[in-house]
Parts: sequence; C-alpha cells; structure tokens
Amino acid sequence: MDLNSGLLRILLVGTFRTFSISMVSPYVGLVLYRKGMPLLLVGAYYVMLAVTGALGQFFGGMLSDRRGRRYTMVLAQLLNSAALVAMGLSLLIPGYVLISGFGLIQSLFGSATFSAYNTYVGDLGRGQTELIKNYGLMRIGVNLGWAIGPLFGGFAISFLGYSNAFILAGITILASTSLFIGLKESSHAFSGFNLDAIRDSNFVKKISPFFLSYVFIAQFGLTLTIYETTTLGMPLTYLGVLYFVNGAGVVLLQFHIARFLSKRDPIRWLKVGLAFYITGFMVLALMRSYAGGIVAIFIVTIGENIFSPLAMTVANMLSRPEKRGSYLGAFGMLTSSARSVGSFVGSTAMSFLLMNPVGLWASLDSFGIIAIIALSAGFRRSKKA
Repeated sequence: MDLNSGLLRILLVGTFRTFSISMVSPYVGLVLYRKGMPLLLVGAYYVMLAVTGALGQFFGGMLSDRRGRRYTMVLAQLLNSAALVAMGLSLLIPGYVLISGFGLIQSLFGSATFSAYNTYVGDLGRGQTELIKNYGLMRIGVNLGWAIGPLFGGFAISFLGYSNAFILAGITILASTSLFIGLKESSHAFSGFNLDAIRDSNFVKKISPFFLSYVFIAQFGLTLTIYETTTLGMPLTYLGVLYFVNGAGVVLLQFHIARFLSKRDPIRWLKVGLAFYITGFMVLALMRSYAGGIVAIFIVTIGENIFSPLAMTVANMLSRPEKRGSYLGAFGMLTSSARSVGSFVGSTAMSFLLMNPVGLWASLDSFGIIAIIALSAGFRRSKKA
C-alpha cells in the first residue's frame, strides 16, 4: 500500500489530527474549573458541547454526502485550527466566557471533521469483516496521536502555560492539513442535503441503545481528569501518562483484537467491551496509586478496543451506502450527545461523591450495567422484528 492509497493516507491524517487536538482537549474541563466555573456549570457546559458537537457530526456527514469527504475534512479542520488558536488567546483574558464560546466553535468543526473521517473509512470497507478491520486500523492511527498528544500537552501546559499550549495545538493541526494533499476522494456518488437518516425509523430504533453506552464511556474523560487531579492529587504529567497508556494500548493491541472480532457476533462482544470498562473504573476506585491508575486504564483500553470498532461497524451496516455520510453523521450526533450527557452525569456525581472514590465509581458503573441491558433488549427486539 503506497502513501497515496486511501486507507494509509487517512490513517496518517487521523494520527496528526488527533495528536493536535488531544494536546489540550483532555484539559478543557480542568481549565474551565480552574478559571472559576463551578463543577455543575462545567457539566452544563458539556451539555452545550453536546449540542454543537452533535450538530457538527450531522452537518459534517451531510456536507460529505453533498461536497465530498475530503472537501469536508479540509474545510472543517482549517476552521478547527482557528478556533483552537482563539481559545488560547482568550485565556489571556480574565473569566471563562470567551474560552467557553470558542470551545463550542471548536467542538462544532472538530466533530464535522471526524464525521467525514468516519464516513471515508466506511466507504473503503465491504462487509462486516473488512469494516471491523478498517475501523480497527483507523483507531490505531487516531490513538497513536492520542498516545502522544496528552502526554506532550501535559508537558506543554507545565512549561509553556495553558494559553501557549492551545495556540500550539491550533498551529499543529493547521500544519497537518498538508496531509490532505494527494488524498483521493473515497466516493463520487454524492447526493443533496436531506434528513433521511433521522427519518429512517428502523435505523433510529436500532442505534438508540447505544446512547446509554456512550453516556457511560464518557466517564473516561472529564470525570477521570478531575478525579485524578483533585481527589487523588496527581500532577498533570501523570494524567498525560494515563492517556499515553490508553493510546499505546490501542496502537499495540487494536489490530489483533479487530482481527479476532471480525467474525464474531458484534452485539455479544459490544457487551463484553462494556464489562471491561466497568471493571477498569472500579479498579480506579480501589487502587488509588500511580500503578493502580495505569492498571485501570489498561483494562479500560481493552474494553475500548473491543467496543469502538464494533459500534462503528454496526452503524455502517445499518446505513444506506448512498447516504452513508448522513447516516454516520446521525450516529455521531447520538454518540456526541451521549458523551456530553455523560460528562454532565459525571460532574453531578462528583459534586456529591468526589471524595468517596468507591461510591463515585460504583454509581457510574451502574450506567454501564444498564447499558448492557439496553443493548441486549434493543437488539433482541430487532431480531424478532
């Protein structure tokens, strides 16, 4: 496979795009909290991010159906870069209003980029086996950036300050747009703007059980960041190490796990993936040490390696090929909304249980158990139908 082949080039795009964004994205909630935003308001802000992120996912999917995957990724990534620079500059001004506003803009265009990215990868796969392998490879590229980005970002914040770190992230993602040179379009069967995906009741019914799953998975984000730095008092550099463990775990294990999963029952193994998340979160509560955090994140990473490529594969298989962008945009809209609701759930739980690790993570794990039940019930009904 040469450098200009679609899949390899899109893996490189994913790596450098994610590296740039992940330099600062894990620390946004912490920045707002330290700028004076109350925890409950931080949670409410993440709900607002849900709205912009969900709109970005759906808009990105529809635009990729209309103008092409490559066009959408380039446009959205340039605007994403500008928003990150603006976030950095706004940190020089007292208060959290400006940075939170630019954060919403960044969420909109970052989500639009990723929607088109997911659609591009979906265009290159045929059937369950190929889709699982392609999304597994995609996640290797994305998480190679995720492995390095937060670690680099933690050091950048420590030595350069929050403002310069955000500006550096914006400049880096701008430079990464050069990787789109030579990237060939994945599909030429483009259509106009429409709302067919959200009007397709069968599709909506089948993807709806994923909502609770992503509410639960979202605890590996804002909740983890504040728990580790506030409850356990860990330094930001250690938080970067945890995200490095997560990213490296995906890079090293995702291909082998995807190959194993390629001929397995997706719904059964989605539930296994959630079980790993449940176990890892409880380890966070019980092993409150540097080593304990690393063990917990490794377990969570196994769950992520199982759940993520299967979820995207199921969404692809439920989509109409000629409207793949809109359908995956609708799925992305659901997952973005769920993740942000999950951040609100986590911040609410922390408001009452921040200094009670077992109570905190046990209450959040209950969402994982309910999510497994929802997947079982939802797809059992689908088979009967």
